Amino acid sequence: MSDSKRIYYYIAANLAFLIPAPGRFAYALILVILFNIQMFTITMIFHGIYHLQLSNLRNAVLALSIIALGVFYKQLLAIVCPVAALTLGYCIFLPTLASVIIEFFFLNYEKGLKKHLVVNMKNSSFMSIFSLLFFLIRDILGYGTFTFPSWKKILVFHLPYDLNSTSASVFLATIPGSLVFIALIIAVYIFVANKIRIVMNSPINSVEEA
Repeated sequence: MSDSKRIYYYIAANLAFLIPAPGRFAYALILVILFNIQMFTITMIFHGIYHLQLSNLRNAVLALSIIALGVFYKQLLAIVCPVAALTLGYCIFLPTLASVIIEFFFLNYEKGLKKHLVVNMKNSSFMSIFSLLFFLIRDILGYGTFTFPSWKKILVFHLPYDLNSTSASVFLATIPGSLVFIALIIAVYIFVANKIRIVMNSPINSVEEA
């Protein structure tokens, strides 16, 4: 599968926590950290099972490991930032779904653990940056704030502008607004990708390469 098509799988998989989670940067950061930890853990577990030739136990070991990791992460979050743990609720387990789906789509044992781990973490980093920017825009335009997780609380920095003057942007803070926003991002990506493809395949570029 080409890299230009993989982006759609990553976005579709990450809709699990892009949509239901509160549109705050602080909560996105918490979910993204868990997502990357799980991607790293899943890759290690898959290769461990592969080398131990325990493929018949793969699903059971994977499910128990990822669920245990999610529960441990939530308990740790409840100690560090209880308000975030309470607000996120079951959303804290949504990155698990995304990480498992992505790993199953692009699983490749033959490349070896090191190369596979580098590729997976590179791809998860890309999705992490996308998710953080997505929630940052929603936080700033939807609420007029910038939020960040802190010890026992969420830090809220109010931006120096009147949110009522940009009330249309509040729509981004809602679930329908996030869906529309993602649709616009995908539409722009498709438009730009098509333009780049046309330019790269143009006769002028073909002549220059010749």
